[in-house]
Amino acid sequence: MPTAPVPHPVYTVRLDGRTVEYTIRRSARAKHVRITISAHDGVVVTFPTRMRRYVNPDDFIREKQEWVLRHLETLAPSTRAPELTSGSRVSIYGREYTVSILNCSVRRPEIELAGSELRVALPIGYDGEVKEAVRGWIRAQAAPAIEREAERLAGLIGVKYRRLTIRDQRTKWGSCSRTGNLSFNWRLILFPPAVLRYVVIHELCHLKQFNHSPRFWQLVEQFDPDYESSIRWLRTHGVQIEGALR
Repeated sequence: MPTAPVPHPVYTVRLDGRTVEYTIRRSARAKHVRITISAHDGVVVTFPTRMRRYVNPDDFIREKQEWVLRHLETLAPSTRAPELTSGSRVSIYGREYTVSILNCSVRRPEIELAGSELRVALPIGYDGEVKEAVRGWIRAQAAPAIEREAERLAGLIGVKYRRLTIRDQRTKWGSCSRTGNLSFNWRLILFPPAVLRYVVIHELCHLKQFNHSPRFWQLVEQFDPDYESSIRWLRTHGVQIEGALR
């Protein structure tokens, strides 16, 4: 199969000592240059398709620096949840599990799902953070789960990607590079399976339609008829769902 064109490249700009990623898009409906920020797409600078005067996107973002940083802060809360203890609740695959901690003769933390429990076996005298051990275990589960879903759905949609990586992003759930490499947020493993599937389908569909035109959304709907429910879920719960693991 011929390699499809690739979606919007990712650029970076420094704002008050912080590196911010953004993408650039063209829109026939846009009348002015604008910035939008969302948990799904991150920072996006949109230019009118017929705009003749050149505007440097870095300069435009810097002009809106205070607004951009303030909105990014709402997508990445800095509050840190208390340490996990027996009885704490964590979300995996959109389902809540009760943490059960046991100190026993193991050499390193051992974690497993058992019924409605997330069982955490810790070495006697363990002085590390339970939360970090659990986060590490969940992230390790995320990679193969997302990779399996991407491989399955790529075959269904009829596209090919070059490489897939799992990243620790705060403002994007997925992206695609100029060379056709996919990147997904490990936190997708915390979401309901239907939401994870939608994000993967969304990025894979960009391998056929590299925009958010009606044709793109028709393609998404072809493989995920209920995709709008997932979008609503992400807008409502996507940033908060990490909950006890933050």
